[in-house]
Amino acid sequence: MVRPTKSVDLMSKHLTEDEYRIRKDAEEKLKGKKDKIKPLKYLNKNAKKIFKTIATELKDSDILCNLDIYILSSCAVALDRIQSAEELLEEDLLNKEARIVQDTYTRQFFRLCNELCLSPQSRSKLANAAYQSMQEENDPVLEALRGDD
Repeated sequence: MVRPTKSVDLMSKHLTEDEYRIRKDAEEKLKGKKDKIKPLKYLNKNAKKIFKTIATELKDSDILCNLDIYILSSCAVALDRIQSAEELLEEDLLNKEARIVQDTYTRQFFRLCNELCLSPQSRSKLANAAYQSMQEENDPVLEALRGDD
């Protein structure tokens, strides 16, 4: 089975500078704009609040773009429905329908977490990539090779 392609910043495979630059440019072109990251109208009040919370928390990571609003909306709906199921289960732990809803949306939420880099492992990979990029910018040997002053 083929593994999903990773962002060039998250790859552990060594790329030449040209390969890296070409892939990075292609990713940036496909990423799109970031000016319309707002909850979709069909979301209920709680789902909109969840959407805004996640979007605010991910703003500094610079990973969201306008195309991500659909994934983020699905994530907000899943969390809202998990919360609703939890409330029903508080009243009746044997509520079979609430348990099914909870399980279904929890699985969906975990899949969406991978898409949005919400898991601790994903955040760690992003942080590591950012740290390595910062180290490369400050590396005197690389600066000398690039001819930076």
